[in-house]
Amino acid sequence: MTYRTAFAVALAAASSLAQAAPVIQPGLWEITTRMEMPGMPAGMGQHATQTCYRPSDVQDAAKTVPKDKNCEVKDYKLSGNTANWRMECRGETEMTGTGTVTYAGNSYSGTTKFAMKQGGRAMNMSQSYSARRIGDCK
Repeated sequence: MTYRTAFAVALAAASSLAQAAPVIQPGLWEITTRMEMPGMPAGMGQHATQTCYRPSDVQDAAKTVPKDKNCEVKDYKLSGNTANWRMECRGETEMTGTGTVTYAGNSYSGTTKFAMKQGGRAMNMSQSYSARRIGDCK
């Protein structure tokens, strides 16, 4: 093996290790979500929840995307500390959307934009969210 080949292999290995490193810390997180939709009174769509991210969750950052149980994350791509994805939701109200999030170790923030049909009318909705680690899981 030549010096250049060995260097290229080492560089590729280091690159894959860097990509495998978690972008957030495991622990108890508080996630504040604000939803905006035409016709909705301001401030009505804001709520905060708490969730526990286990070490296995943060190894696959796609598991940290805020979503409903009827939604599926597709085409999740992480570049540096920013991720983008598509989402498809089934059930009573079917919708599709796109999202982005920027991770910062003990916090993250992002947006998701959805399109849906309700009563035969096309509607758009957006969500913005911010999250912060508040301690260890109990």
